[in-house]
Amino acid sequence: MERIDRIKAHYNFTADDIKNLIGLRPEMEAHKEEFVSAFYNHIKDFENAHKYLKNEEIIGRHKEGLRKWFVALFSGEYGKKYFNELHHIGLSHVNIHLSAHYVNAAMHFVKRYTMDIVKRVVEDEKELPDISRSVDKIIDINLDAITSAYMEEEKRAIFLSRTVESYLITFANRFSYGLNLVLVLGLVAIGVLVIGLFVYDLTHLFQGDIEKGLLSTLGSMLMLWIVIELMDNEIRQLRGGKFAIKVFISVALVAVIRKILITTISPEAIEAQVTLIAALAVLGVVYWLIARLEE
Repeated sequence: MERIDRIKAHYNFTADDIKNLIGLRPEMEAHKEEFVSAFYNHIKDFENAHKYLKNEEIIGRHKEGLRKWFVALFSGEYGKKYFNELHHIGLSHVNIHLSAHYVNAAMHFVKRYTMDIVKRVVEDEKELPDISRSVDKIIDINLDAITSAYMEEEKRAIFLSRTVESYLITFANRFSYGLNLVLVLGLVAIGVLVIGLFVYDLTHLFQGDIEKGLLSTLGSMLMLWIVIELMDNEIRQLRGGKFAIKVFISVALVAVIRKILITTISPEAIEAQVTLIAALAVLGVVYWLIARLEE
């Protein structure tokens, strides 16, 4: 009962609201059949309506429940029994795996439909705002009580306990962040080694082997570019950026290009060059497709 009183207090649901709702009951009871018909006309456009309302027996029970629920909105009795009924309605929706989205959409329709009746039947312009607020409150309270069943179901779906799982998720996030830091440090180390390789390849130029020196140096520069791209991608991820698949495709492209440059030094490696060119063409198409998709 304490929880029920707390919910009413949060919505500022007072005795005046109860009085306003009771005053509307005769009119709303007269409209209950029209309400059910309008409600079904509204939900027939929902994508999965046929999945939940499979046959005439289910539809008949559902319509009868709708009538009772609609009239009960204006009964003036909003105690423990009333809230238990609302919770039971919510559990019924959870048990048939009805999305909470449909509950919210349906309740929005109920609010609009009821407000239209209120505007037609309340003649005193001064009383209309107060009565409208009372209707608005009771429908929101109903939605709150019904959807609470969904939240309880989410709590029951926890494997161990909320506290343990919270710690596990926090640990996993920090561990993942730590691994990314280790990866950045590894890329820094590889970058230093590639710079050393670049300097080594430059020595071929000074030794007079210009062709090998130029191709090897160009290959080392491409490897350095790969390291820079991977490091930039990891830093973006550490700052909350998205995982960039395109970067890894570009890395593969550069690796194949470097291999082609190296094989050109050896005239007898024609078959290997053809294979590498074919791989380069495939990677190029994949890179282009991913780039178009990201755009």
